[in-house]
Order: sequence, then structure tokens, then C-alpha cells
Amino acid sequence: MHSSSAPAVTAAIVAALAAMIVASSASHAGNGLYVAESFGAGAANGPLHSVVGGALHVRIGLGMRFGHVAIEPWIASDLQTQRDGGFKGLIGGDPASGSADLELKGLDVKYIVALDRHMDVFVRAGPLLADGNGALTGYHGAGVGVAGGAQLTGRVRALGFLWAPLFFLERGPMVTGALFLDAGYDATFLRMTGGAPVHAGIAHVSIGFAIGTGF
Repeated sequence: MHSSSAPAVTAAIVAALAAMIVASSASHAGNGLYVAESFGAGAANGPLHSVVGGALHVRIGLGMRFGHVAIEPWIASDLQTQRDGGFKGLIGGDPASGSADLELKGLDVKYIVALDRHMDVFVRAGPLLADGNGALTGYHGAGVGVAGGAQLTGRVRALGFLWAPLFFLERGPMVTGALFLDAGYDATFLRMTGGAPVHAGIAHVSIGFAIGTGF
């Protein structure tokens, strides 16, 4: 999750995937297993503002959709872009002095409504667990996350996820692919023995893609 090349790779896949979905004539499936990855910006408020502030929000989810409902366990990080001991100040290392990353994991229930054959809107919510590092080392806690968004869905070539131009080949297995925009808020309730409790949250907006057997 710390690689500086990841957003560029995601952007290339997103662009090619969007073109293929728009060109697709097949409607998307309503059931199946999928994997989703997104990158975006987070903005912390309250006591987290001074240590997390604006962060890179990275999220990976594994979901199973049943009609209008999906169950989606996920992991996410709100990462500082300035890092001590990291390659070029970004890859690896620790958050810069006085700042912190948050590592999150949770389980969401997502409700999806189709607007047409290629466009869905969704809302999701669920509990989460949070761990801090850097200036928040030793802090752990729980919380709840809520979000909503829209996704453009269609059938695409699976090989395109290895190299974006392969989306346009007329050979290889077909999978369901989606390009989505997601906006939400993660409220956290962090505690550490001997430390003051930290009750605050992070708003985030992300763009990402998903691939699966149908969703």
C-alpha cells in the first residue's frame, strides 16, 4: 500500500476499464464474488486533525453480492505522504515526526440499486477496528463506517487487469468489471492505557475498480 506507482497503475486500469464498460453491450450480473481496490484522499477532523490531517486513503475489499445486497470485509489505510526512513520520502518508512497513519479493517453490508444496465448506486455501512502508529502508536479501538457511491459496470477481458491494453483484445476470459466512485466517513473511538481517548473520524473520497464473477 506504500508504493508510489500504485495510483498511476490504478489510473491506467481505470481509464481502460471505463472505455471497455462504455463499449460493452452485455448487462452486468446481479450475483457473485468480487475484489475491489480504491485510492483517494482522506481528511481527519477533531483530535485526529493535527496528527492524521489529509492522508492518502487506500482500501481493498472482498465481497459477495446476492441480488441487491453485498457482504464486504475490507482493510484500509490512511497514510501520510511524508515519511521518515522511506524511499524518496514516500515508500515504506514511518509517518513523519508528529504525524500518524491509521490502519482499519471492517465488515460492511452494501445495498445496491441498478439505474440501468451499466450504472448502479450504492450505500454501505458496518463496524470497524482501528490501529494507530507514529504519533498514535499504542492506540487501538473500534468504530463505524458509512459511505455511498456509484459504479459503472460491464463485462471486460480479465487479462486487462495484468496490462491495461489487453482489455481491448478479443480473446481471453471475460469477467465483470466496475469503475466506482466512493465517498464516506469512518468514525473511530481510540484508546490507549494511560493516554487520553481519541474520538474522531476521517472523511474520504476515492475512485477505484472491481473485478469479479458477477456483481
